[in-house]
Order: sequence, then structure tokens, then C-alpha cells
Amino acid sequence: MNRYILRYRGQGAKPKEDVEMIRSLPETTIFDETSRMLLVEAPEEVLRTALKSLTNWVMTEERFIPMPDPPRPKTRHKTVDGNSES
Repeated sequence: MNRYILRYRGQGAKPKEDVEMIRSLPETTIFDETSRMLLVEAPEEVLRTALKSLTNWVMTEERFIPMPDPPRPKTRHKTVDGNSES
């Protein structure tokens, strides 16, 4: 099962009735929410069907973008006189 971001595009905060309806869908779990978005795990067709009856909602599949490993710091060696050398 995939995770989806549901974003409310209407005026103000997302309607509580809409959130409760989404929460009641079979095999659906809400993992996180903000005033205008929900992070939901559910079957795609269940969500698509439900959103047809709700206005101002947009559904996007959650995507992961791997971050590159940060560069390793270069070690500096001290010389005999105490100064650093690259």
C-alpha cells in the first residue's frame, strides 16, 4: 500500500467532516496532518473514489528523494612548527 499527501485547496483550514470521512475509509491510516494537508496510507482506488465526492482536495503520491552523503571533512595535519597543512 502506498502513502499519499492529500492537500486541501479551499479557503481556510481543511473541513473536519472531510477528515473524518477520510479517516473512516477502509484500510486507511492517517500518519500526519497539518492545517491543510494529510499524510495517508491507503489503497489508491479507495482514496480516488472518496475524493470524487469531496471538493478542493488534491492527491499526490508520497515520493522519497535520497540525499547524497555529505562530503567527508578533510583532515589537516600539523607541521613541526605547529601550523596546519592541507
